[in-house]
Amino acid sequence: MNIIFSLMPYTGGPLNPLNGRMGISAPENSVPVMKLIRIHHPKSKEELVELIKWHSENKCECGIISKGTIEQFGKNLYEAQKIEWGEYRYTLTECIQWEYDLFVLQSLKGALVEDRAIEMLSTQLDPTKYIFTPADGYMDEELRIDIIVKYNNNIIAGIQVKPLTFLMMRREVITYNTMANQKWDKPVLYLYYDEDEKFENIEEVKSRLMSISI
Repeated sequence: MNIIFSLMPYTGGPLNPLNGRMGISAPENSVPVMKLIRIHHPKSKEELVELIKWHSENKCECGIISKGTIEQFGKNLYEAQKIEWGEYRYTLTECIQWEYDLFVLQSLKGALVEDRAIEMLSTQLDPTKYIFTPADGYMDEELRIDIIVKYNNNIIAGIQVKPLTFLMMRREVITYNTMANQKWDKPVLYLYYDEDEKFENIEEVKSRLMSISI
């Protein structure tokens, strides 16, 4: 099947709660895509698609295993409609496109925004005291933390970097993230960005970090 992937991501609509309820994109059922990006640094959307496929067919020394390809994740979403709704409301092509937007477009954008958040915070707070590093493994996948914050070499907090649209998501999704954050014994702050990738509350996050480190 030849899929024409779009350039603009769309991961909303009824397929979003369906994808969440069925756990289709959960790292244990798909691929820890942000970790894959951090380790292999794909230079294009096409390269990330191939990386996901390669890690479903081969054993890599990085330890990452993909449970399928973008097309297979889309097929899982397509079949989930019948289970959840008793009918197919979206075509297979639309479901594959939806998963492509989630795993490839949104993930690549998210990685770039997280890197920019680290760069901005590192320059706007005393770099001799504050250290910001990407979270990975358990911190990223289970605790839903994107950035680890150290002050005088001691971990003091975590940061989640989210689009403003996250605040409009279903209550269950927000609660799931919050509960994952609460498994950690440190505060987790949320840094939001708008559709132009401008950080909306970076001053608030900086103030919170400074108050925590006192």
